[in-house]
Amino acid sequence: MKAFCLVLGLVFPMAARAQSAPPAPPAPVLVVAGSFFALSVADLDASAKWYTETLGLRVVMQVPRQNKTAVTVLEGGGLTVELIQHDDARPSGERLLVHGVFKVGVVVEDYAGLLELLRARRVEIALGPFPAREGQRANLIVRDNAGNLLQFFAK
Repeated sequence: MKAFCLVLGLVFPMAARAQSAPPAPPAPVLVVAGSFFALSVADLDASAKWYTETLGLRVVMQVPRQNKTAVTVLEGGGLTVELIQHDDARPSGERLLVHGVFKVGVVVEDYAGLLELLRARRVEIALGPFPAREGQRANLIVRDNAGNLLQFFAK
């Protein structure tokens, strides 16, 4: 009987541990209320126009050219985009084959509305749209006028 109780004492605690829920993941280090990214572009005016007309952002700051650099900052809907034009900057070639930023992405409140707006404005969708499925939000990827990849995710 002692051996039976010893076995029960060893087996049941293990079974209980195996069935318990995994520990909760740690709390996120930060909570984002908006999104920001900065891009180096060849044509500041053309890129500012694309972000204004395509995504409805508005210019909130323009830094006049100094030391071969001009900057325009656009905002709207929680997104801030900083466009930088430097006279000596050159294209990086195939973005996937260059270390550094490959694409930027933001989570949007109204994904279906954004998709409809992009189609109405005849914005070419580079990849997608991809439907939501387990472990993946609905999303799509577009290229801006300078070829930068922007990925939009459903909330």
